[in-house]
Amino acid sequence: MTISLLAIPIALAALMPAPAPAAEKKTAKTLPISGRGLETIVQDDGLLLYRPAAEVQAAVARMKELGIDRVRITASWSSLTRLPESDAKPKSFDGSDPAAYEQARWKGLDTAIRAIRGAGLRALIDIGFWAPHWATTDKPGPRARENIDAQEFAAFAKAVVLRYSGAFTPPQNESESPGPPPQDESVIKDLLQPLVPFPLPPLPVPLPRTARARAAQAAAAPDEPLPLVDRFILWNEPNHQGLLLPQWKADRTTPASPAVYRAMLRAGYSAVKRTRRTASVLIGNTSSTGGERGIGPVAPLEFLRELACVDAQFKPRRTPDCANFTPLPGDGWAHHPYSQNERPSRLSKPTTELGDLRIADLPQLAATLDRLVKMRRIARANRNIYLTEFGYETKGIPGRPRVDERQQARWMTWAEYLADRVPTVRSFAQFLLRDQPPAPERVSQSASRPYGEYSTGLLHVDGTDKVVAKSFLAGLFAQRQPQGRVLLYGRLRLGAGRKAIVLQRQLPRGRWKLLGRLTVDGRASFQRTFRHVPGAQYRLSYPGPAGKRATSMGLKPVRVGG
Repeated sequence: MTISLLAIPIALAALMPAPAPAAEKKTAKTLPISGRGLETIVQDDGLLLYRPAAEVQAAVARMKELGIDRVRITASWSSLTRLPESDAKPKSFDGSDPAAYEQARWKGLDTAIRAIRGAGLRALIDIGFWAPHWATTDKPGPRARENIDAQEFAAFAKAVVLRYSGAFTPPQNESESPGPPPQDESVIKDLLQPLVPFPLPPLPVPLPRTARARAAQAAAAPDEPLPLVDRFILWNEPNHQGLLLPQWKADRTTPASPAVYRAMLRAGYSAVKRTRRTASVLIGNTSSTGGERGIGPVAPLEFLRELACVDAQFKPRRTPDCANFTPLPGDGWAHHPYSQNERPSRLSKPTTELGDLRIADLPQLAATLDRLVKMRRIARANRNIYLTEFGYETKGIPGRPRVDERQQARWMTWAEYLADRVPTVRSFAQFLLRDQPPAPERVSQSASRPYGEYSTGLLHVDGTDKVVAKSFLAGLFAQRQPQGRVLLYGRLRLGAGRKAIVLQRQLPRGRWKLLGRLTVDGRASFQRTFRHVPGAQYRLSYPGPAGKRATSMGLKPVRVGG
């Protein structure tokens, strides 16, 4: 569990800052230092589901080096189930039984989960897109997602949580003809977030002999139970037309997707909890913005209200699909607060009616969830916000501002500061470990990335570090405050244990000089305020590799509101 840096002062002397230098003693105001920072979640299905076992091990090892806590990964229903393109459900197929599936289709996911848990990281499984045709009303073609059968989805959810309960050993039925496994190129091309369907250089992370042995074991058919996974999410971006249909009713003004997802949520949550009471189940997993009304995505705030059967004024709906409404279950609300390559401080407008929810809009999301809890429209646990996907792209995207690597590095820490200051936010997310290059042929209808390219990663395509990789380990954000002061927010992913942190300031045409010292846990977030000198920039120094000190990039403070 994470601790908001504004919510809980830490009394332990070991976590309090050392006295400020003499020049600052009269003016520096020390603010509380948080405990451990927000849980960090990363997702990179392309590296973990569709690569050889040794490369999966290397990717997970790199994630651990970068201080990742939890790895989000997709259990793709249409890739894992039987006869996904058939209009008729396979005869005698029990979708709730993990042993009833063709086990070869699960090999990539099994290998990834073994690698994640073997490295001491936690997993978060999206029980997600897309559906088999026999569980929808969709027309023939890939990506079935229209009017998903809630009970069939619940059966698949049960199978997933049983498979990763810590007690399931995959049966050895490889003599069956499974059709194309998930690693097959034809399946990869069907993914909405296209994965790399051609060879890439392996990550430059050397694997010790023991890790190579684990990779070889993961590649073989294991004869031991699969690891335990403690947290799951029901579907991905149900407010987006690429993942769930219909989004709108025939009048093209009334959202339809909330009712579809509500049925999936109720059935899926109940199935999971009946199967494993202690499993944590997040709901929502919403995208950050809406689109053209009647055609595009439903704005996430409107989607949330309609899901809870209230209108824009929070008056209960009396429509047939909201009859006999009971509070929505769930163990937390997941969200993707992308800012579309705009500054983290960019607020969405309008702020009261339809409602986009970028990173700066998290207070509004928190207030809405709290209000719905008080109205008993959603379970109390759903006031907790889990950011499960986020990032800034460093390659040009049509219609969006260009962000270079240094901006990406600065803005990620800024964005995490905005998330960390909302008391009910429990996690921060990074989408992609490594940039995903364009495929050799078109793989998506998206105008922004028709060839599946994504550049939100911490690493370049060749596996070398981007600037953001360093700031991800130890990042700093500076913001001007009233009365000539500056707030410094730091976020560390240096590993457990006490770390000596030095804050430094450089005046115009001057040298870097000591500003303050801290001794904090290597996974902490912290903040302090100091007197600001016009034109000054700031950085932090921290324990680097091989016992040497490393420094963050220097940065000038932004104004409140950015």
